[in-house]
Amino acid sequence: MLQKVLLIKLLLLHYATQLEINTRCHEDAQLMCLVPDIESLDFYSLTWHKLSETKQRLGMIRSVKNITTLFKNVIRSPEPRFGENFSLLMPSVTPEDQGTYECDITAKVGGRNRNFVIHLKVDECVSRPETTATTTELPHSKPDQDIPAWCSVVGYMAVALFKIALSLFGIWVIEAVCKRSSRRRRHMRDIHVFL
Repeated sequence: MLQKVLLIKLLLLHYATQLEINTRCHEDAQLMCLVPDIESLDFYSLTWHKLSETKQRLGMIRSVKNITTLFKNVIRSPEPRFGENFSLLMPSVTPEDQGTYECDITAKVGGRNRNFVIHLKVDECVSRPETTATTTELPHSKPDQDIPAWCSVVGYMAVALFKIALSLFGIWVIEAVCKRSSRRRRHMRDIHVFL
């Protein structure tokens, strides 16, 4: 019975020290090493590992006596670095960074080693759809051709002459209407006088 209780406690302890972080693509991810009083711990080294699918530990970054070392197998740009309280700061994460990470604290002689596991989930990167502009040419049109100056002058002159002719025609019509109405009035006066 005691063994079962001890096994359950160990499983609960392991489960309690795991966390899952969700991050968007191309955002910075900060994985906290949630060990109580980490800033006051006197430890020999602190190492962040990424666990492979086969649970193999791939070292990422280590701090030994306040000297930071980046592991050679880290192929990531920009490189990971330590953040506040020895958190793992990974700038501009992508889905390739998704996985399980472990904060491993190696105690000095007589101390207790600790570790903390975090699962990082990164959303898929969404690329913006490319907008393409299409140009349609009207049939029989020749773009980028200037009209010769003499065509412009002839066009403006034709419009001006048409306006003058239209004005003169309008004046002639008005005079004709006025003369006709004045004749009619005279004719009506003559008829009135005659009666």
